[in-house]
Amino acid sequence: MDKNIIAIINQKGGVGKTTTSINFSAGLARQNKKTLLIDLDPQAHSTIGLGIEPESFSTSISDVLAKKKPITETILPTGTPNLFIVPSHIRLDKIEQQLAPELFRESFLQKAIKGLDFDYIVIDCRPTLGTLTINALFAANFIIVPCEMGRYALDGFSDLMETIEHVKNGDFNKTDFIRILLTKYDNRNKVSNDWVLQQLEPFKHLIFQTCIRRNEALNQSQMAQETIFDFKAESSGSQDYAQLINEFLSL
Repeated sequence: MDKNIIAIINQKGGVGKTTTSINFSAGLARQNKKTLLIDLDPQAHSTIGLGIEPESFSTSISDVLAKKKPITETILPTGTPNLFIVPSHIRLDKIEQQLAPELFRESFLQKAIKGLDFDYIVIDCRPTLGTLTINALFAANFIIVPCEMGRYALDGFSDLMETIEHVKNGDFNKTDFIRILLTKYDNRNKVSNDWVLQQLEPFKHLIFQTCIRRNEALNQSQMAQETIFDFKAESSGSQDYAQLINEFLSL
């Protein structure tokens, strides 16, 4: 199975999910991989973070899921060569509720992206385990779980793993197709880091070797609506995401 549809998910907010979605996608594009980022979060932070304002487009992922509009009609270019996006909008929140009674609703996204001409498709999920996230898990064949170095790092992780098992009907090798990405890492916080890593011990075989260090440039790049590679190429954030891409492509 090719690892070409990647869902980036954690139902806990503030862990670097959207930061990772944007910069992971941009990192793939910088490796000359034609990459599509699908913003599946009604907050639309990936869309806005790439400089695309909600009033600048007329169709979004909402139209694909609710109105069965061809996804090719919603794809927009970004400021990064090889990187494209299917934007999101706050109305996606209402669409998720409308999808609830639909038959086979968990497969809508998978059907929509079938046959798209991209090397990689990255899905930025919303921080819940609702219908939208189930769609992403159903379509994905690789899952990245950003996990911040904090006391509540693993909150909800067991629920996520159970949901993945349910969606994939057990036909999914966790060792091959799930990775935990440690974010907001600060090597000065040795006691805290050791504690978190101890909690993660049962999942150590699923942890990326690359950590995303705490880096103010990552926050500033989102305010500037640029990828970290464009905003501050020499920053530790840029170095970390470049290293993450190399590790991912070597799997």
